[in-house]
Amino acid sequence: MRFAKAARAANANGQLWPRVVGAAALAVLGACGVIVLVIPSRASSPPSLDSRSNWVLASALPASSDFPADWGYSLRASLRPTRVSDDDAASDWRPGVPRARYGPPACTTIPKILRHTGAGLAAQQGVDRSTQLSAREAGLMDDDATGRHDESGPNASLVIWVVPDGPSRISNYVEWLGRCGSYQVTNYNQDGAVKNKRSITTVVGARSANGAEAAVTVTRTFTTPGSRKPPLTYHVSYTAVRGVIFECSIYDMAGPDRDLVQQRADQTLKRLRAL
Repeated sequence: MRFAKAARAANANGQLWPRVVGAAALAVLGACGVIVLVIPSRASSPPSLDSRSNWVLASALPASSDFPADWGYSLRASLRPTRVSDDDAASDWRPGVPRARYGPPACTTIPKILRHTGAGLAAQQGVDRSTQLSAREAGLMDDDATGRHDESGPNASLVIWVVPDGPSRISNYVEWLGRCGSYQVTNYNQDGAVKNKRSITTVVGARSANGAEAAVTVTRTFTTPGSRKPPLTYHVSYTAVRGVIFECSIYDMAGPDRDLVQQRADQTLKRLRAL
């Protein structure tokens, strides 16, 4: 009887030890399994914003209620998916209007970020403080480079561009400015006559990305020789975020007005990152 009890006890202890070892092994494997599953999820990046519809992207822009009631406000976004093309058709040049000419020779090739070649306009929001009602000439995609328009008052625009290569566009622009911080442009009317000649000076400011893939701020000034009108000065920032470039351009705004626009631009960036 004692032998039988001892045998049963030994057998029971023998069965218990493998169970303990097995349970411990499963616990370790389980823990390792959790680690293996969690690490990829942390390392994986959010999907590109180019998969979002234009109106979803537009929802990141400020609403009219985000500005004073006496400011002009506009919002533009296409219902159709944004198409990105690498040809000059993306620059939206009007047929029959001679293209602008640039100089000096080292600066004749304008960076993509200014001409928007290969970029799709997803959404655009604008505000202005102008008290004048006027019919403005239809805009061209490369107005950033040519400065064709004569501004009628303080204004700002926030634009979301769908691009396949945002960081490299910003990098190439900064590199181009290293040799073309000042350049000249000749603009033409539809009949081929010279509309104006302008000198453009660009000063590079902050390049801190603040969590984005790339970013740069510049101050761009257009001067028309012989004109009594003051130079046109724009404070512009470009930020690359997951397949889009967010552009903020502010003209002739200072103090609280400019601070408010910049605040809304910062909020837009946060919303874009959250999409």
